[in-house]
Amino acid sequence: MSLPSRRRCRVRCLYLGVVALLGSANVPAAAADPMTCELAFSAGNWSMHHRTARGTGELRCADGRTLQLRISVKADGGETLRIDAGAASFSGVEDPRDVIGAYVATGPVGDDLAMRKGAINLRLTGTGDWWQHGGRPDTLIISAR
Repeated sequence: MSLPSRRRCRVRCLYLGVVALLGSANVPAAAADPMTCELAFSAGNWSMHHRTARGTGELRCADGRTLQLRISVKADGGETLRIDAGAASFSGVEDPRDVIGAYVATGPVGDDLAMRKGAINLRLTGTGDWWQHGGRPDTLIISAR
């Protein structure tokens, strides 16, 4: 192969490589479809000083993935805060780890409580004397276990 032929080959190869890189940069990455996840938890470790009940739970998502979590429920009021058996239903989740963070109450939905963190909505319910007497958390904090 002569020197001018080698140069043309290098130029063509370089040109094709650049075109391939630029062409692939314009293709958007596929985002995960939002799914629902269910959390079962208990939060009975009560701290009157911090007005917080702490516990643990397990998250199960529609795609089959699970995640072990720590739960912290905060509320104002004078009564003992305790949720014997809590359940939460999340919508707008792309990855199970998306549920980690702090949720703020947005209002009642029947006997349940609506909460939100960014694009993720949460519907929370529970059992126990505190919940049965109208107690509802102001904040729910979820962290990885």
